[in-house]
Amino acid sequence: MHTHLKIWHPLAFFVCNIAAVVLYGSWLFEPTRELWDGLDKLVFFTLNGSLQWGETWQAFWAAANHRSADIVVAIAMISFFMHFALTGGRRLILERAVLFILMSAMILATQEGLIDLYQAIIDITRKSPSLVLEPVYRLSELVPGIKAKNASKSCFPGDHGTVVFIWLFFAWFFAGWKHRITALVMTVLILLPRLVSGGHWITDNLVGSGTLVLLMMAWIVFTPVGFALRWLGEKILGFILPRSWQRVPKF
Repeated sequence: MHTHLKIWHPLAFFVCNIAAVVLYGSWLFEPTRELWDGLDKLVFFTLNGSLQWGETWQAFWAAANHRSADIVVAIAMISFFMHFALTGGRRLILERAVLFILMSAMILATQEGLIDLYQAIIDITRKSPSLVLEPVYRLSELVPGIKAKNASKSCFPGDHGTVVFIWLFFAWFFAGWKHRITALVMTVLILLPRLVSGGHWITDNLVGSGTLVLLMMAWIVFTPVGFALRWLGEKILGFILPRSWQRVPKF
């Protein structure tokens, strides 16, 4: 899908801000918080309970929660975006390369202090379900030979969720339907390991990460800030990429 640069996207800006307020507000509001808590427990006991199915199943999820699995996930996400960039024709490569750089910069910002700032502002300390609920099947005990992450004393928001949701939002807003659906399915698969192990509540991702990413998309991507960053990126890459790969901007 060819998306010309726009100074800002007012509809997307307002929808993201309103969605963030409603989402986080529903988690703080007691009546709806009970629904979220019920969902948390349902997801945890359903997914974590599946670990009683056998050693092969346990070993699979232990491997999926190992640090090396994060490398595989990163390669898959990058490969997805490279496919998106290269399947739009030469004249879209520049635009989509800039989107990849902007997305990567936002992800890097979350890992280099933005999540810490977010946690300090909301002032919420939350232990993972594997440290709170019973009964629990801990991969660290079931498969001691694999160092699987299955617990955290500060799990809100989900770090994986924040990264993957930024990636998903870029795919959903800028790509076509085939890439959107593929990204959505990949997102579910990527987030499953921590949910199965009990390292995160489902609301760590849906509410914690979702709220942060909605605000980031609203204020960075859908405002003149995003326009300026993309315009600057296209100018810089314009000196590097072949002229035949560049489109004539329509602002």
